[in-house]
Amino acid sequence: MPAGTALFALAVVAAGVTGYLAGGLIHAIATRLPAGQTVLGPPVCASCAGEPVRGTAWLIRPGACSRCGRDDRRAALVTQIAGALLSALALLRYGTTRDALAVALFSLLLLLILRIDWEHHLIFTITIVPGIGLALLLATLESPATLFSAAVAGLGAATVFGLFFLLGIVLYRRAALGAGDILLAGLIGTMTGVRGVVPALFLGMAAAAVIGLLLVALRRKGRMDYIPYGAYLCAGTIVALFLWGPAG
Repeated sequence: MPAGTALFALAVVAAGVTGYLAGGLIHAIATRLPAGQTVLGPPVCASCAGEPVRGTAWLIRPGACSRCGRDDRRAALVTQIAGALLSALALLRYGTTRDALAVALFSLLLLLILRIDWEHHLIFTITIVPGIGLALLLATLESPATLFSAAVAGLGAATVFGLFFLLGIVLYRRAALGAGDILLAGLIGTMTGVRGVVPALFLGMAAAAVIGLLLVALRRKGRMDYIPYGAYLCAGTIVALFLWGPAG
C-alpha cells in the first residue's frame, strides 16, 4: 500500500474515532439541554435527572442510570455510531480539505439538533447561534464570495420560513412551524449557501411530508399531530452537504 494511501486510511480512522467521541458528547448535550442543565457535563437521566455515568467514561461507553435504572445506552450508541460515520464519510467524500472539515462539523451539529427535536420537539437557540457563527467564520476563511453566499442564503431561508410561520397562523389559526424552525432554516442557509439551500430544504420538507402522510395513512398520527420538521430538515441538510458540499 502506498504511503499516501496508508496515511489517508489512518486519517479516516482518526476521523471516525473523533466522530465517535463527538457522538458521546452529542448524546450528553441532548439529555442535558431538555432537562434544563448546562451544555457541558455528563448525560443526565430523563426520568430522574440522575447521572448515569460519572467521570469521563460516558464519552466512550454510557451506562444506565444508577439512581432509577433507566437505560439510554441504545440511543447513545446510535448517536456515537452516526457521529463516527458522518466524520469518516466527510473525509472520504472531500479528502483532506476545508470542505471535509466543514461538512463534518456541520453534520455533527445537525445530528445534535435532530436528536433533540426528534425526542423532545425542541430546538434550542444555543445550538443554532454558535452554528451560524461557525458557518460564517468558515465562509469568511474561504472567500468574500462564499461569505456573501452564506449570508444571503441564511437570511433568505429564515425569511421564507418566517412567512410560512405567519401563513400558518392566518390560514389555520395556529403556527405550522415553530420559531426554532425559522432559526434552523437560517442556520441551514449559512451552511449550504445559495447553491445548496434549496435542495437541502426541499429534501427535508419532502421527507417530512412523505413520512407524515404515511403515518397518517397508517393511523399512527393524526392530521393535526406534531411533526418534528426540524429533525427532517437536519437529515435533508446532511444529505445535501454530502451531495453538493458547504457554501461555496
